[in-house]
Amino acid sequence: MTATDATIQRSVLVAALCVAGVVVSASAAPPVGEPVNFVACPIARDTGPDTDVCFFAEYEGERYALRNPTDWGNPQLLHRVLVEARVADGAPVCGATPLDARISILPEVDAACDTIIPFDGAVRGTPGGIFNRGTAEQRAAARELARRAAAEPALSLVPVMPESSYPSPVPPFTTETLTVYYPFGSDRATDADMLELLRLTEIANAIPARVEVTGYRGASRLSNGNTLSERSEMARQRAQKIVAILHGLGVDPNQIEVDWVSTAGGNSGQDDWRSRRIELRVIPLPVND
Repeated sequence: MTATDATIQRSVLVAALCVAGVVVSASAAPPVGEPVNFVACPIARDTGPDTDVCFFAEYEGERYALRNPTDWGNPQLLHRVLVEARVADGAPVCGATPLDARISILPEVDAACDTIIPFDGAVRGTPGGIFNRGTAEQRAAARELARRAAAEPALSLVPVMPESSYPSPVPPFTTETLTVYYPFGSDRATDADMLELLRLTEIANAIPARVEVTGYRGASRLSNGNTLSERSEMARQRAQKIVAILHGLGVDPNQIEVDWVSTAGGNSGQDDWRSRRIELRVIPLPVND
């Protein structure tokens, strides 16, 4: 090899490394706290025997873990997801960049969302569920309920550990508020929100009070500049469903004032999921002696 050939080879190698560096830099995850909003197919990863699969999605060359707050629902194959998130700090989750996220499952069927990565030992899950991680009392109750449900399937709908009831409300009473957030296009609230609604309902049933319910719909600005807007009737649908629940729990319809805002909120690209909500207030009324 001549000196000229060696020089050319080194130049080509340097150029290749520079290109590689650009590629690596371009695919690096955004900094912690950066908003990341996109629609994509969830990818399931097998994490080993006796464990659930985990999910991630790919966006602009980066893998992002898909993990929701409790009771917000898990991603599903054959359905795309709307990811509204900020990059989180910490170790990889499901072999992907962690997110502080709200994941909404979109209702339309998408046959392309069918990828499952077989278990390869790279990501190992831990056994979950009441049979593996509950207290000794919960595990015993779960096993007994499963045994009985084999002969009487309706028992599979019975909670393993019934929720404890709230104590009876006592004065002094002040205005109480509840904000319930929803997945995109959904009117289903979480169990925790409904338990808090039950507590406020007991107050409204115990004292003279006015109950105000206001529903909102939202729009989500994606990182690519596109906007995803909810159906125009979502604000009304959410508010009326909460009112129906209040009626079913014994609140006098004359106590309830209901309203909704049809204009979509959000659309800033930062925590747009907060625009999809209902706001409820229980306002004690003066009592005439």
